[in-house]
Amino acid sequence: MEENEEVLKEELNKEKNKEAKKNSKKKIIITVILVLVVVFLLIGGFIFYHGNQLGTLIAEVNKIAEIEIADESGNLIENPLDTEIKTKGSYAVIEKTFKDYMSEVVTSTQNLLKTFNGDKMSNFLTIENIKEDGPDFINTKQEISVMKQTLEDFDNVVSEYFDEEKLLAKIDDKDISDYYKELYKKLAVDEESSKQLKENMEKIEESEEILEDSIEYLEKIINYLSDNKNYWQIIDDQIIFTSQEKLNEYTKMALDVPDSLQ
Repeated sequence: MEENEEVLKEELNKEKNKEAKKNSKKKIIITVILVLVVVFLLIGGFIFYHGNQLGTLIAEVNKIAEIEIADESGNLIENPLDTEIKTKGSYAVIEKTFKDYMSEVVTSTQNLLKTFNGDKMSNFLTIENIKEDGPDFINTKQEISVMKQTLEDFDNVVSEYFDEEKLLAKIDDKDISDYYKELYKKLAVDEESSKQLKENMEKIEESEEILEDSIEYLEKIINYLSDNKNYWQIIDDQIIFTSQEKLNEYTKMALDVPDSLQ
């Protein structure tokens, strides 16, 4: 009888051990599944975060590329650049780098348009302006000086923006990993945008040349009238020179229009 009880106990213990092992395996399996679920959630969250941030960054960069500084009538658009940073972390560093520099371009371009707006330059040599500001042309010379400085500032900013090496170097001193620096550079310049940068720079250089020639031409005439103020006067809304030599010099100068303005 006692022997049977011992045998029964051993069998029960074996069953318990088997059940314990099964439960242990279940716990291991459940733990592994939970770990995998967490890993997948983390991966999913990682992919979602970076996908979302990258998408937002690309959208903001595209907005910058399509920015309009003035409307069809030539009126300046107030605050055309949305400077709010929409991304986070290293993506935000990239976005801010783009927007900070584009803000310089927008400001410089708008200053240029304000300075050269309307018929200001063509009015310099009108009889009305000569009578009002001559013979010393203090105000006119001041306006010409402002124009020259504004054009120089614009050239410095824009030439740097359309210089691939300088544009790409904007990210080099930022505290982000090389991955994000390369991302900035890929977004900043690709084959198509590189070609577009060169074409735009050529157009800008042509426009700058016209403005520079215009300023130089007007400044030369204004300075001549100022330097020779004792040899001319306004009679019946016309400039009358008291010296034939000075008249000839003035006429030659006035007819010597730069090729870019013809």
